[in-house]
Amino acid sequence: MSNPVWLKKHLKMKPEVETIFETLDKYREFCVTYGFVYDEAHLGNDKSPWADYQRSLKGKEPRNNWVVAAEQFKRSQSQE
Repeated sequence: MSNPVWLKKHLKMKPEVETIFETLDKYREFCVTYGFVYDEAHLGNDKSPWADYQRSLKGKEPRNNWVVAAEQFKRSQSQE
């Protein structure tokens, strides 16, 4: 049994919604790559990792929290 035409029409997302989800996917990838906490609520908040993501889109290199955490771990191990 094939799906009715009206069902296909209602299941299609609007372009604005698709854009939001694509942006969130790119932001999630950024957070995973650079070691930031990912939260959908950060979208548009300039006092969160979202600001670092926006700066990276403009060509500036964001801080890499994975490197910072590794350096802190090395320092803590050498002090013991």
